[in-house]
Amino acid sequence: MTGAWDEARVVELARRLRTAETGGWSGPALRAVVEGLGWEWRDGPGGPLLVTGPEQEESPRWAPRLRPVGRFEKDYVHDGEEYVGLYVPVALPEGGAAGKAAAFRAVAEALTQEFGPAPVMGAYGDPGPFYDSAPLWGSPFLRWRQRENTLELHAGEHGPELLLQPTDPVENWFWRQGHGEHYALGGFFGSRRDPANAGLGFPGRWRTDDWDVFSHTLGDFLGSLPTETHALGIELDLGFHALVPGTYGPVLFHIACGDRLEIAYDPEPLGAGITDPASFGWIPRATRPAALDHWLEAPYHSGDFGIGETDGRRLARMMVGTLRDLGVSSPADLSLSDHAQRVGDYHVDYYGLTLQENP
Repeated sequence: MTGAWDEARVVELARRLRTAETGGWSGPALRAVVEGLGWEWRDGPGGPLLVTGPEQEESPRWAPRLRPVGRFEKDYVHDGEEYVGLYVPVALPEGGAAGKAAAFRAVAEALTQEFGPAPVMGAYGDPGPFYDSAPLWGSPFLRWRQRENTLELHAGEHGPELLLQPTDPVENWFWRQGHGEHYALGGFFGSRRDPANAGLGFPGRWRTDDWDVFSHTLGDFLGSLPTETHALGIELDLGFHALVPGTYGPVLFHIACGDRLEIAYDPEPLGAGITDPASFGWIPRATRPAALDHWLEAPYHSGDFGIGETDGRRLARMMVGTLRDLGVSSPADLSLSDHAQRVGDYHVDYYGLTLQENP
């Protein structure tokens, strides 16, 4: 088997996972699920090894795996679960982040056609559930939530994976990250008006008044953003209000991101006497027109960046350096435009940005 994926095979596997009788996620129940899928369960010193067939002999990256309840999971299970996830790789694409994002999107489109739009979607950032680190290429996910179990299309290290998990532990972990400490959650999380989301709770966002903390988390958010929005097939449209002294908080930045990312900067509401934006790295529109559509008719922009091209830390330094030079006292004086949280049919919270919606 190569890195290509088989649509019919993956959709059939997803159907079977969604209807699996996981029996409280005990060892014996999961063994029955695995064997019912035609796989072999081999006990080993590090836990069960799941064998699907000859493709694993070609590459162990095809191997599905079970996640046992360990030190990072035990505080979030309440019903005696022994495992909190069955992960199944469904494609091993070549081409780096671009190949992985394209493969994720292809699988996502097939699953959406089969099951309808995912009730929950987003990108985990860092940390992921149970404090996992995000894959280097990005962390998009689509989640078809059910009362007992949830099927997720998930970003694995080597490409998209199907993840079957008990619903309560992962949501319990997520909810309990609303403690407000720095870096509690990253990425963004969106939910649709869907009966499947009955009882779903989203934690509060964390805030910071420290420019270094904000720059770090903003850089992380921007660095993989084109990969994640392309993988999910969405476009983000984010305006940043900034409380510059002597103003009522105009929108200074507009982030547009679908297949590519670009940031527009409009200093015109601030009048004369500000530092030349080019000194921070902003490109005059008169010199090079913006590549993307922006509702903010701004005379400066960042340039546009695709998958694998985005230096999030540099872009964050540009934005933060500009804001501090303008006299904005702290990140607490920033907010998102009032339409930013609507992405298609989803209401989205941007945990990785730490910002509140503009009142």
